[in-house]
Amino acid sequence: MIALLLIFGRVHAEDGAEEANDLLPIAAGQPTQPLGYDPLERTPPEVLERARQARELPWGERVDFISEPWLGQRYLLGPLGEAGGLDDDPVTRYDAFDCLTFVEEVLALALSPTPERAHEVRMALRYRDEGISYENRRHFMLSEWIPGTVAQGWMRDITGDLTGAEWHDKTVTLETWLGWKRRSLFPLSDGRLPVGSMHFAVLPIEVAEQALAQIPEGSLVFTVRALWDHLPIAISHVGVTVPGERPTMRHASRMGKKVVRDDSLAWYTQHVQTYVNWPTAGLIVLAPQEYGPTPGHLASLRAQEKSATASEPSSSD
Repeated sequence: MIALLLIFGRVHAEDGAEEANDLLPIAAGQPTQPLGYDPLERTPPEVLERARQARELPWGERVDFISEPWLGQRYLLGPLGEAGGLDDDPVTRYDAFDCLTFVEEVLALALSPTPERAHEVRMALRYRDEGISYENRRHFMLSEWIPGTVAQGWMRDITGDLTGAEWHDKTVTLETWLGWKRRSLFPLSDGRLPVGSMHFAVLPIEVAEQALAQIPEGSLVFTVRALWDHLPIAISHVGVTVPGERPTMRHASRMGKKVVRDDSLAWYTQHVQTYVNWPTAGLIVLAPQEYGPTPGHLASLRAQEKSATASEPSSSD
């Protein structure tokens, strides 16, 4: 087992409870080699069967059904890699998750038409078009993962549609990266680091609770920290919403017992407001996109139509 360097792992809240996904662990090694195994061989039969059983469920219920057995699984920062090279951790595993790998695995199984196609979705979410390698992994949420998956049609950013959302601009230059004290821990060339100006909506944390009911089930909720000019990163955590009596987020968390857990989104938005060293700015919310006449997509469309009909005011002559 190679030693891992935990990137920026102590910059979070005083209680050490906030997770990193922009800030993944890395390892020294050689250029990435092709996968040495079929990822399906590492997928437990019960995971495949659970995904098959969920195929005809509407989106939010599908996400809940697939991920529910993982509640209580342990949190482990950076559990996945390319099975060789710079990060020789496995491409898939189900005994431990961090916040991003948990969300990616749920999405891979929920979005794929069959469990056998989940690996294609997983790789499309995790990597840029150039191919599967550490260098091509979407390491940085705000500048790579979110815009990349939105551009490819996997996600739609709905933050701007939520009540109280505000628009922001952030510019990251090579100088920003070079001035970051943790830059040397990323074995990426300067030319590989994402630079440029970003324009995006954030739901301010102070008013987020008022808009939680507007977030669809099965949405991704990213925690945005203070948009400080000297930092090239801004996102520290992500979870997925699941059905419940109140808006609920399921996430792999370093809080408490360090496991996959469900939390009330109202409680979570209040909790992250207590962070002082790197304050919370707000939330970014993405809605996964389904395509084609799959049983699950058709069930989602029927559920949306039913919800829209139920919300329409009744008329009388």
